[in-house]
Amino acid sequence: MPKTDHATPCRQFLHPGEVLREAWDYHEYPDLPLVPAHLRAPRKRPPRAKGLLGKLSDILDKASQPSGGAAASRPSDSRLLNNRLIDNRMTRAAGNVAENLNEAQEDIEDALDDAANRALFGKTMEGDWTSMAGRFLVQVGNAGGSPRHQALTDRRLFVLTDQATGWREREPELELAVQIQLSNIAELRPRPRMTFPRGRFDLVFVDGSWLALSCSFQEDMQAMVTAFQGR
Repeated sequence: MPKTDHATPCRQFLHPGEVLREAWDYHEYPDLPLVPAHLRAPRKRPPRAKGLLGKLSDILDKASQPSGGAAASRPSDSRLLNNRLIDNRMTRAAGNVAENLNEAQEDIEDALDDAANRALFGKTMEGDWTSMAGRFLVQVGNAGGSPRHQALTDRRLFVLTDQATGWREREPELELAVQIQLSNIAELRPRPRMTFPRGRFDLVFVDGSWLALSCSFQEDMQAMVTAFQGR
């Protein structure tokens, strides 16, 4: 089965005189850290569809809003509870104990999940959110859409994201998600794996921070690494 052409879309984003060395799929490596809420850019709402689809969307929006009128003025079920029972010290203490036990169980489950992911995928990032690796990941996340292509040129490494997402099939709408000059990259460190995705490599920055990137196939990753080493 022929591979997807990643070079043609990436060539549209080259600067005058810039030479494309390699272009492959951007396969988001599993278990990368989640960008904190305070660093996430607000999502842009897609334009409202016209015609029948637009009307259907309006109907769904209205249906999802809370209803008013008599239902809103009806006393809630919570008011019918016995206030003396709610205020009882023993009841409150039992509730606090149950809540603490639930939180402790969730913490244990989260720790087990983290340990399992670390064993399966390894460490995926070094550096805080102010590091070059952190800022790179924030920019990819805030670009929106779905990252599709990554390219290495004689000047930079960049990632393209496709904004044409959703259930309807349409032409790609590519935008530049993030770019980094080669002078800011210390190394593309190959980290091939025995399980999918096989094409992991670490993007190592000159400040010592790094994060795991990936191609779907090991040979594609190796082509990126070799091109960077021979720049």
